Amino acid sequence: MNNISEILKQSIIIAAGSVVVLPLIGLIVHAISSFVLQNVFGLFSRSGALYLFFANTLTFPGVVYHELSHALFAFLTGAKINEIKLYQKKEGHLGYVNYSPRGAWGLQSLQLTFASCAPVVTGLIAEAVIVYVFTAFMLPVWAKVLLIYLGVSILVHMDMSTADLKSYVRGVFFVMILVFIGSFFYLYLHGPVM
Repeated sequence: MNNISEILKQSIIIAAGSVVVLPLIGLIVHAISSFVLQNVFGLFSRSGALYLFFANTLTFPGVVYHELSHALFAFLTGAKINEIKLYQKKEGHLGYVNYSPRGAWGLQSLQLTFASCAPVVTGLIAEAVIVYVFTAFMLPVWAKVLLIYLGVSILVHMDMSTADLKSYVRGVFFVMILVFIGSFFYLYLHGPVM
């Protein structure tokens, strides 16, 4: 019985932690990039023209990567993609993906959760690949500069907007239940982590 209570406790920790980690990474990236853009580069407020020029124009590959990540995860989980906007010069917005979740409640929850956190997941993968290529291969200077530019562009946009967080919260409860069940059975079969 003591083993089951330990497995339950660890499964709860895994489930809760797994749904908090990605938004936390997105919030940390957002806070750091905002701090750097506003304070180090002196780009003033997030609504200022210079800030928006840097965020929208100079790091445009990151905007494209961010929005296509949403679209890819929405598509892969079965949502209907209604519209993809990669660049928008009004109201300070970067771009957006409009999608409609479809199917049963559980499937819609997966679509909302995965599509919302997609830029963080794909951003982490892209940054790892960029660091690997940068360090593992002898590259010409222009290629290193290009990799740094792509890495910074993706990093600046590797966050979750307020709309992303709202969609994530709408779907994450079901995902947390699935992670709990999966981790419980895994730990039950293989024993709890000591």
